[in-house]
Amino acid sequence: MRGFVASGAWICHTGKVRKVNEDACLFGGSFGGASTSAPMKAALKKPLWVIALADGIGGHRAGAFASREVVAGLEAASEFSQAAIGNVLHETNRKLHEVGRDKAEFEGTGTAVVGLVSGPDGLFAFNVGDARLYRQQTGKLTQITDDDSVERMLIHEGLLVASEGVRSKYMHALTQSVGGSAEYHHLDPHFYPLTVQGAARFLLCTDGLTDMLSLKTIESYIIPQLKPMAAVQSLFSAAMEAGGRDNITIAIVDVEKE
Repeated sequence: MRGFVASGAWICHTGKVRKVNEDACLFGGSFGGASTSAPMKAALKKPLWVIALADGIGGHRAGAFASREVVAGLEAASEFSQAAIGNVLHETNRKLHEVGRDKAEFEGTGTAVVGLVSGPDGLFAFNVGDARLYRQQTGKLTQITDDDSVERMLIHEGLLVASEGVRSKYMHALTQSVGGSAEYHHLDPHFYPLTVQGAARFLLCTDGLTDMLSLKTIESYIIPQLKPMAAVQSLFSAAMEAGGRDNITIAIVDVEKE
């Protein structure tokens, strides 16, 4: 079948403040639980693939476990339809709840996740939580995914006004995650069909990037003329210089039709 090929770069780092990296990444192989010392190149030449970032919650050990679990489940996927990816997320949600229930040290283990998939349904994005995917068009970034956060819920209901550069106290209060609560909850993953004519560039990131840098600053580093490795390095360096208060995971992906 004809689909899409992907190439790009990624980094997954503890940041300046945290002692443990609770993020994980899947881009040509999975990574989690440590820090990359520099951006890594990746290329996916087959028509069926998944790229994903996860941001664990629930404390150091629990968060790292959850992010690696969802990434491992996606890496092991043998089908790449929206239904199949949804099944992986539902199964991981069930598993994390069981682990959190049965093992006190993993109580509250959960994760946000965002991904980009080339499958029989075409190209699509998915997310649970507040990890994000942006699409670059005409030099601007458009956020494709919608955060599962109290902040976004209040904005949708007209009770809070979105303001660039001003984050509310609700920004990290999630309304949904994979796992993450004492009682089992039904998961409602979000899927976003994507149309690409020729080629497109995407940015996937955890909030360790978006909490540190404004959208305009991020846009300035991923201009089309800048290769993914250089763009990822520039974004990472800027986030660290701004404080690096959280784990930082970034992937820039260039997608083309086969």
